[in-house]
Amino acid sequence: MKPELSIVIVSLNVRDILQRNLEQLFALPDTVTREVIVVDNASEDGTTKMIRERFPQVELIQNDVNRGFGAACNQGIAIAKGDTLLMLNPDMWVHKDALDHTHSLLQSQKDIGILGIRLVGEEDSEIVRSVRRTPTFKDQLAILLKLPHLFPRVTDHYLAMDMDYGRSQDVEQVRGSFFAFRRDILETVGAFDERFFVWFEEVDLCNRVREAGYRIHYSALARATDLVGQLFKQQPALLKQHRFTRSMSQYFFKWHGWLQGSILWVLRPYAWLTGLLTDLFKLGKRT
Repeated sequence: MKPELSIVIVSLNVRDILQRNLEQLFALPDTVTREVIVVDNASEDGTTKMIRERFPQVELIQNDVNRGFGAACNQGIAIAKGDTLLMLNPDMWVHKDALDHTHSLLQSQKDIGILGIRLVGEEDSEIVRSVRRTPTFKDQLAILLKLPHLFPRVTDHYLAMDMDYGRSQDVEQVRGSFFAFRRDILETVGAFDERFFVWFEEVDLCNRVREAGYRIHYSALARATDLVGQLFKQQPALLKQHRFTRSMSQYFFKWHGWLQGSILWVLRPYAWLTGLLTDLFKLGKRT
């Protein structure tokens, strides 16, 4: 039977967290028929062995190299059969009724292009701030130069610090950790832009979806627990700064032209230096 909902999870060396994610998913009631697709980006921690042994019902795509987030999502989307698609991070635990709510809302309100839901920390009362406004040159320059460490409120507008997470509403972008849409949306605007290795790929897609006349919607009526960043904790800060600033620059080249993109590109080494110093500090603490 064709599933109504396809869940695509991209993994990289997070075996234990992914196992808990899958256990949670398969324990949920089958109110909406679903399939789970895991795209593994060349994990070295036994992730694929765990999936084959414990979750044979999972569709597994095993990459020989780390292809990045957007490209891996596209691999999963290519084999997905559902009319509703959910990109789900491995460090997420979906709560009861969230999948049914996601599918029914997207299928009943065809003007919604992308849907995010209420994300909480391990303590349910802790809100994970999952909504952003569209990036501007000013706020991204501040982030690249690490100005929020000195002036914490400089990015308040971008981070939508005035967002009321208790109220469902249309927004400009939602966090990619729980990122749902209908198949027809991709037929209209295209899939993830694979030039973004990681970061900004969901921002780019939100822009294209809104340009096509659809809404980006945040629903407060369904929940998932988001452990936030487990995929990246294992990576050196220098590597993260390299990838983040590259995607940031690519985003501005694409959406705002060569001048803003070039300025951010030229300033990237400053962020690399902060990443390197962070790595050296952590190394010093271990020794």
